Amino acid sequence: MAAQSRKKNGCTSCRRRHLKCDNLEPSCANCVAANLECARLLNVRFRHVTDVGPSYREQKWVKTAGRNHLFVDESPFLRTIYNSDEGQSPGIVFADPPHIYPQSNAQLSTTPSTGPPPITSPYPVTDSAPGSACTGPYSISVLRPLSEIPLGSNVSLATKAEPEGGIAFPLRQEPEVRLMKYYIDYMCHWFDLCDTRGNHFGQELPRRAIESPTLLNAIFAVSSRHLSVIGQFDQYASDRYHQDCLKHLRNIPINDPALIKDDLLAATILLRTLEELDVPLVGEDYQGHLLGIQIFMNAQDPSIPASGLRQASFWIGLRQDIYMAFVNQRPLKTKLDHSFIDRSFTPADDDTWAKRILINTAEIENFCFSDNEQPVSTYRRLKEYDERWLESRPLSWLPLSYRAPNEACGEVFPEIWYMNHAVVIGIVHSIIGRVLLMCYNPTLPRIGPTHRNALEEVEEEIRKQIRELCGTALSNRRTIPALFTACMGVTMCGDRFSDRGEQEALLNVLVVTEEDHAWPTFAAQMHLKRAWGWSVDA
Repeated sequence: MAAQSRKKNGCTSCRRRHLKCDNLEPSCANCVAANLECARLLNVRFRHVTDVGPSYREQKWVKTAGRNHLFVDESPFLRTIYNSDEGQSPGIVFADPPHIYPQSNAQLSTTPSTGPPPITSPYPVTDSAPGSACTGPYSISVLRPLSEIPLGSNVSLATKAEPEGGIAFPLRQEPEVRLMKYYIDYMCHWFDLCDTRGNHFGQELPRRAIESPTLLNAIFAVSSRHLSVIGQFDQYASDRYHQDCLKHLRNIPINDPALIKDDLLAATILLRTLEELDVPLVGEDYQGHLLGIQIFMNAQDPSIPASGLRQASFWIGLRQDIYMAFVNQRPLKTKLDHSFIDRSFTPADDDTWAKRILINTAEIENFCFSDNEQPVSTYRRLKEYDERWLESRPLSWLPLSYRAPNEACGEVFPEIWYMNHAVVIGIVHSIIGRVLLMCYNPTLPRIGPTHRNALEEVEEEIRKQIRELCGTALSNRRTIPALFTACMGVTMCGDRFSDRGEQEALLNVLVVTEEDHAWPTFAAQMHLKRAWGWSVDA
């Protein structure tokens, strides 16, 4: 039986664009701003009952034609979950909608793309899998069911020491095979940017996930959420994996030895990324997992050296906290007194030099967003560190090439290529810190003719830094989070640009970042359009 629900879930336009709807009628604020039709569908929910009771005759029943009907689950993925939960073997593999995959090689763009790779079969589109009888234009998405490894095959040989919770590999559900592959091929490159030698999140995490259910579910959760945002996976799958993680994490007491487990810390880092991607869906960033990262990091005895994975998790968590401190204009929650933090200028690899400037950027945000007035000496110390860092960093931090923008062709940003991820991440964060120091400079003249001249010089230098920030991020698109950092700078200082061409180029940075990597920038786009006096539907 069906009943109309009183709960309002927002208009279809807001739900499609992952915005929080205010449910105003006849048109919500988001639709008014975007000049869109504000349409609402009837919200119907079905209640399963076994006894209709005395109200049978008054009940309004759905009319159906005189034929047999087949009721289908809302997604193939959920059906595999139901089969698994009931103890059945998830042997059926469901084909994806054909529009997800190109039908021929001729449809593939020749332009290099930095966005997420499509989830495809390892076999060419025109060929079927070895030993498969499936042919046709959509054979790429018709995979053979997963099966048990044949008895006696060397493929199944490994150590006989099986952990208490069992082992996850080989994976037994096709959707989860795809999610793991997506993480290894794409998502892990969001993390291992200052970890060139360790590559912990790209290599160590999948290995640990073999015997860590929480970490495995975290990998599935972040991969499925990102894929669902770009329309390539079931939108409810991530919630299930997330809840499975929380069942374990929520039950850990504050002094439990589990808090020093590196697997759980790394899982929390992944779930924090999930939180960031969820902002357009929930309308607010609750930062719950950001707090969890600090709890895990602070649980370890400072006298015990941190493992490589723990240190890698710290630096990723620090970048996440730098981003959120900027967005909310608050001091960082991360403690900056760990023994492995190096603030020196001694010779070191590129990873170390990037980490040094990350720490200085974090301290700059603490200075700028502190609730208490900070001494001028702190400003001078932070500015001096930035200058010494610039002069002391190794030659590997020089750009591989530099190409000035061709203004005659409407170009705004320079093209600046760098050698590796660590250098790019260090460069973009140093610019953010430098611009913040300019914005919060307590030594500027307060009155008199020199005040106006000083402000004009600072404004021009800020615009120059933002152009270099965007040029660096766009020139080094393999370093995906550099675009996220560039969006910080555009959001912070975009209103200081008055030229229409420059405004359009800055807005394009936000648009490209959301289109290529599903990073939420829509609110920032609307903010800048209003600041520039544009129509919000421009």
